[in-house]
Amino acid sequence: MSCREITLGLIALIVVILASQQGILTWEKIASGVTALGVFIAAWQLHETRLLASASFEDSFDKQYRELIYSIPVNVLLSKPIDKNKEDSTRETIYNYLDLCNEQIYQRSKKRISEERWTEWVSGIKDNLERPFFCDVWIEVKESTEDTFSFLERLEKDKYQSDPVNWKNV
Repeated sequence: MSCREITLGLIALIVVILASQQGILTWEKIASGVTALGVFIAAWQLHETRLLASASFEDSFDKQYRELIYSIPVNVLLSKPIDKNKEDSTRETIYNYLDLCNEQIYQRSKKRISEERWTEWVSGIKDNLERPFFCDVWIEVKESTEDTFSFLERLEKDKYQSDPVNWKNV
């Protein structure tokens, strides 16, 4: 419980005690009020716990993203050519990135990702897929694996403007 909650609780307790001493409230009414306050605090804490769990869930995707991006050569991120000997491993990493993007989109469609985080992610997905090497791998994947990344394909078809939460038939 936070300092704010404790302070509010103490203020409420003082008000109840003063009111009961003046005969305005009975102990039964006080007990009912305290119970209601307890239910409110429990509900608020449950809400805060859900927000924290959601943030942690979203952060796990950010962590996966960082791990993948760190293993991609800087030249790819700068839209410059890369050494031939790094192409295969980079293609593998970008394939894994595409899979992560597809999962992020799926999770957003199920309302498990906040709108704020989604706005950040969709911008990054669009930016990355516009990089030449990413784009080449993405085209190759779409041509060789039909509907494997259906959520990402749908987002691209909608020019990265739609929100998967609003999609029908996903």
